[in-house]
Amino acid sequence: MFHVPDKYKEKAAFYQYIILFAAVIVVVIFYIDKIGTFFAWILSILFPFIMGLGIAFVFNVFSNNIMKGICSLTNKEETKKLRLLTNVCAIILFLFVFVAFFLTIIPQLIVSVEKLANNLPYFIHHLKQMALHMTKPWDDLHTFIKGINLSKINTNQILNYLEEGSKIFVGNNTVVGRVNTIISTTISWLTTFFLSFVFSIFVLFNKPRFVQDLHDFFYAFMPKDLYKDASHIYHVFCATFARYIGGTLLECCILGTLVTVASSILHLPYSLLCGFVVAIGALVPMFGAITAAMLCTLLILIQSPTQGVTFLIMFIVIQQIEGNFIYPNVVGKSVGLPSMYVIVAITLGASIGGVLGMVVFIPLCSSVYRLLHEYEEHRIQKKSQTDINNVD
Repeated sequence: MFHVPDKYKEKAAFYQYIILFAAVIVVVIFYIDKIGTFFAWILSILFPFIMGLGIAFVFNVFSNNIMKGICSLTNKEETKKLRLLTNVCAIILFLFVFVAFFLTIIPQLIVSVEKLANNLPYFIHHLKQMALHMTKPWDDLHTFIKGINLSKINTNQILNYLEEGSKIFVGNNTVVGRVNTIISTTISWLTTFFLSFVFSIFVLFNKPRFVQDLHDFFYAFMPKDLYKDASHIYHVFCATFARYIGGTLLECCILGTLVTVASSILHLPYSLLCGFVVAIGALVPMFGAITAAMLCTLLILIQSPTQGVTFLIMFIVIQQIEGNFIYPNVVGKSVGLPSMYVIVAITLGASIGGVLGMVVFIPLCSSVYRLLHEYEEHRIQKKSQTDINNVD
């Protein structure tokens, strides 16, 4: 075997690393497709468990908040039995919301769709009358709209038009093919969610053992200084995500409650459904609540144009109150990220991970922003101390 003199060992090791790095780059360039497919396959296998860790983290946030409330009211310290009780309460609360969605919202949504189909001809007729009133100054356009015979248009024809229009977006697939695709996708997602949910329960009830195993693994294989820095980064990410989840869920509940109560006071239809849809949409930052409100406005508008406009004005007023008073105090302080960086985080998240990326990237970028700020402060203090020493 080739023997390297002692005085050349450092250079030889350096050249070996350079050659190895170059070889890895060449392999990545020539086999980028296969490498990407391999990692995508690995990610698809691990996705239920990654999702389960995320659900367990959300459960743990609920459990910690319930624990703080119980301890503050009873003046008791945390015990193993009390932690078990709060974990069970967190899971029950999640299941309650999940079951309430399917038992309350879904039937109401089905009824709303049925009313929508029945009121569609009336809405089109009312829309024609509004168009005739608005186009009086333009004779040609007014005559054209007046010549449209709505008696020949029925619900089946409208559905056929929608069917033909949908081919622009989904291609020439048949309805049966699309239904089969939707059913298979739904079953796949439900299976993944069930596996993730079961895994999250095991992680939640075995949290001390799980955390200790992670600690032992990284402490054994990482240098001490690197482990210390990694531990700090881990705690920053956990604290930021926990504050963001708690603040966002509270803000969604407040916004959904305000929409439901205000809709009930104004006697608008679908008040509970609209409140729930807006609350779910508010989970997506910036655009989620607005999109959900537009869907609710369209749903009410078909039944009653006046009530639809009333709902839209009501939501704008509520959003102004929520954006200026509630969001800064509930979510803004928990994020700790300037508004201009929030827009960047949402854009990057949407490009990389879609809606889920938009939700995750805000606390992710907030954690990175806090770590960079801490590092900047450390560098500034170090330079200031060096300048003082040079002056002395």
